[in-house]
Amino acid sequence: MGELLELWKKEPAYRKLAAANFVSGVGDWFSSVAILSLLLQLTGSGMAVGITLAARTLPYLVMGPVGGLLADKRSKKTILLISDYARIGLALSLLWVDKPERIWIAYAATVGLVVFSALSLPARQSLIPRIVSPGNLPAANAFDQMLGGMNMTLGAMLGGAASAMFGPQWSFMLNALTFLVSGLLVGSMPDPERRYGREAIQRAVIVPSPETETGSSLDRRIPRLSPGSREAADFWQTFRRSALMKVVAVQSVAWPIGGGAINVLISVYGYQVFGAGDRGVGVLYGSLGVGFILGGLLAPSFKRWPVQVVIAGAAVEGLAHIGVGTAPHLILGAIFILLATLGGGLANAALATLIMKAVPEPVHGRAFALNETLSNVTMGVSMLTAGVLLDFLPARMIGLGAGLLIVLSCIPALLLLPLRRQLNALAVDDKSLERNRLKMEEAAP
Repeated sequence: MGELLELWKKEPAYRKLAAANFVSGVGDWFSSVAILSLLLQLTGSGMAVGITLAARTLPYLVMGPVGGLLADKRSKKTILLISDYARIGLALSLLWVDKPERIWIAYAATVGLVVFSALSLPARQSLIPRIVSPGNLPAANAFDQMLGGMNMTLGAMLGGAASAMFGPQWSFMLNALTFLVSGLLVGSMPDPERRYGREAIQRAVIVPSPETETGSSLDRRIPRLSPGSREAADFWQTFRRSALMKVVAVQSVAWPIGGGAINVLISVYGYQVFGAGDRGVGVLYGSLGVGFILGGLLAPSFKRWPVQVVIAGAAVEGLAHIGVGTAPHLILGAIFILLATLGGGLANAALATLIMKAVPEPVHGRAFALNETLSNVTMGVSMLTAGVLLDFLPARMIGLGAGLLIVLSCIPALLLLPLRRQLNALAVDDKSLERNRLKMEEAAP
């Protein structure tokens, strides 16, 4: 908790970025709940809901790589501003969806909202190491996990209540307002690329720590920047030489196969398995949010063991979902859900910190975009497959299989264990990264 308070106190630019993310995230949940409710009211068809859910993942296949490239080549702050202000109009366009003949507007607006989300996500993630001091990066990634849980808990609960009491149109207007507030917060942030100059950032030297100056295998696998080096800025050249990025890519496919199925099963667990109806679904989703919040609170305590946390977190998450599939009642199922998201949150925060500190800065946007693109597309396919399987297999059996797949997804990270000392040293070697930041300032024109 102390490290999170220090982050909030000493990183004013991150405060604004996190506040913008929180505000727009809550608005997204309000709008998501309202869209699904409205579609069911107008059509009474589950197909409309399925199409909308698919529309939230498939655009990542194209726009994820585009967003990563833009984040590495253009001003990240500008990308965030464009994305926020464009989504204001898209959110308001949902006000015209008032009869079945206009359902296409909901589909088009959903795709548009996801397109700009896919553009903004790599920019936001790769902006964090530019505005946060190296020593506070683990706390920043942990706080991001907390925000995800808070958005899910508050947004889903309040969004459903607001849509039921005031109608979905109010949720759409509120979502548009949150994008406006987010844009204003981002606009008030300093732009590090204007302050230092993009060329100065590209010329910055990452100084190896004493633990990695001996020509270890890590030095050969994770390239470092040198003045005028074009090779380090080439994404695929970097990918081929980086064991970490290959592991991230494999996990981005392996984990969502099980994770996508779990997303579909939560509502089924609440209604059919535990027989608790809306209350059961609310309890399970509430446990999801609480797990992410606890993961964010605990993540800074494990910052010295990022590789081990990535492996153990995935294992705990998968085993806990296996527990959900065997739980005899709702309360125990909710406890397992909480443990699952706690493990997943810890692993996600550790992995993000490793990427930020061990991958060359000029390709941060594309590294994060690769992760998000593979994860979202795989998860979309997994959700569709799980929905089909529910017509043939019991939910508990699918849940057991999904949990086992998540456990198996930690296997690729085992390849990093021989390098854990170097990676751990790199992840906590804040002094060398701070020297890199100073060199960047000295190189600025």
